[in-house]
Amino acid sequence: MEPRNSVDKPRQHVTANGADRATASATSSSSQETQLIWAGSEGQLVNLWPFVAAVLLCWLLVPVFWAIFRYVKAAHHRYELTDQRLLEFSGIVVKQIETLELYRVKDIAVSGNFLQAVFGRGRVVLQTTDASTPIVVLNAIPNPQVVSQLLRDAVERCRAAKGVMAFHY
Repeated sequence: MEPRNSVDKPRQHVTANGADRATASATSSSSQETQLIWAGSEGQLVNLWPFVAAVLLCWLLVPVFWAIFRYVKAAHHRYELTDQRLLEFSGIVVKQIETLELYRVKDIAVSGNFLQAVFGRGRVVLQTTDASTPIVVLNAIPNPQVVSQLLRDAVERCRAAKGVMAFHY
């Protein structure tokens, strides 16, 4: 089984038999079936300071439970980039899925801090025209430059396919 956050090989949706194809075509209704381009998750690097606090203050128990909560929260926070949208999955008990249509992306920026750079991680910040989430942050993801290029290419292909033009205002 290959890791979910690999950026070396683009992933494709493959159906196994005719029943799967019928189900997939029924669920994709008016739009074509989407292909998974990239999938990744927040690394546990975002929890470095809570882990340090938990170790130093382990006799209090509250920092230990807080660190465990942060670990589980980061483990359940993942991103998927398809050819039409960016999906953000989060939540431990109650799952939440945030969807961003790629043609709504206006700008892509890559940033990070020293510690993230040491471990090959970083932050990709998307500015969008989406009313509910005007700024989307993919935090502590591996190979942020590669992911930003994958995003940029997918956004351009999606805009071209939908006939959407970017306006500067």
